[in-house]
Amino acid sequence: MFKIILNCSCQVFIRHLVMAFCGYKLSLCVLLISVWGLFQLLIMGVFFYTETPAFLEDLPLEGLYDNAGKYMNEVHRGFKSNAFNCLIAACLYIITLGVSGWQFYLNQKTTYQV
Repeated sequence: MFKIILNCSCQVFIRHLVMAFCGYKLSLCVLLISVWGLFQLLIMGVFFYTETPAFLEDLPLEGLYDNAGKYMNEVHRGFKSNAFNCLIAACLYIITLGVSGWQFYLNQKTTYQV
């Protein structure tokens, strides 16, 4: 008796787990934006990590510095910090890519049922 109740509640939970919560077009749009954002942030993370001079304006530097050593230390710290932030954001885009891909798959699967 307990097995039957547990089995039924698990099946209901699994049915709710595989339910699509966004439509076909929205899941496709978020999927494409996630791929775009993932590539962009990965490339920017690599450029920040290699300390590309083009991104010098994007560093969080404050005011004037007393000597060049202190300035260069802040520049290196800013590049590494921005690279780390870009890679964290890319990981978040991987999560949105997975969820939107899963939703796209579920909508694709339910679209062709008769």
